Amino acid sequence: MSPGITDRRGGLANIADIIIAPATAFDRLRAAPTWGWAFLVATLLGIAGTLMILPAVMHAADLTMPATMAATPQIAKLPPSQQARAIANAMKFARIGFQLSWLFIPIGVLLTGAVQAVIMLIANAAGHGDGTFKKFFALSQNVSVIGLGLASLVAGLIVTMRGANSFETLSSVRGVTPSLALLAPGASAVTNAFLSAFNVFTIWATVLLAIGMTGVAHIPRIPAWVAAIGMLLGTAALAAFGAARNG
Repeated sequence: MSPGITDRRGGLANIADIIIAPATAFDRLRAAPTWGWAFLVATLLGIAGTLMILPAVMHAADLTMPATMAATPQIAKLPPSQQARAIANAMKFARIGFQLSWLFIPIGVLLTGAVQAVIMLIANAAGHGDGTFKKFFALSQNVSVIGLGLASLVAGLIVTMRGANSFETLSSVRGVTPSLALLAPGASAVTNAFLSAFNVFTIWATVLLAIGMTGVAHIPRIPAWVAAIGMLLGTAALAAFGAARNG
């Protein structure tokens, strides 16, 4: 059997095993760090989920963004007629951005994989593991099937079942997946964004990354868990920063 066929079958098996038998997937990734199929599946699921969520995002944006924009200093100082025109133009660009957001998912999956691989390399050096960038990148891509792919798909299914018109704020769309944000229903948008990053799928992915670093590269548990939790906290901080920037 040729190496190409072996890698292809291993790559496909990893997609299922990362969910139902992660230890098996980690052993396979240690021997053959393949990631192409995982990248494809994570990307397609991410795109599907994003498109399913889009109607709710557009509805919530139409309800909340005009008032938020009107309160900004740049628009508030304009005459009323110019304010309406400025808000209309800004909303037009916002809608285009939302509609095209799915195009950036492949880039996001690859970029996230590269950043996570670098962080895991640091943990590898600290823990004297035997990992390589290729192994850690492959680990990240396979875990992204859960952390991004399944997470997006499930969120999209929930939005579809509830109906787009039931979401009145972007925070409510962001928090559709069960997360720590449920513990603080009256929190600010920034706090909500931070807590929403700790949801079922991101925590699942964090556990897999921590255990995966040990399985793929023999990194001791402490540096592996520190790196994995650090990546989760970094994701939450970026979400909070984005919420603060968007008002």
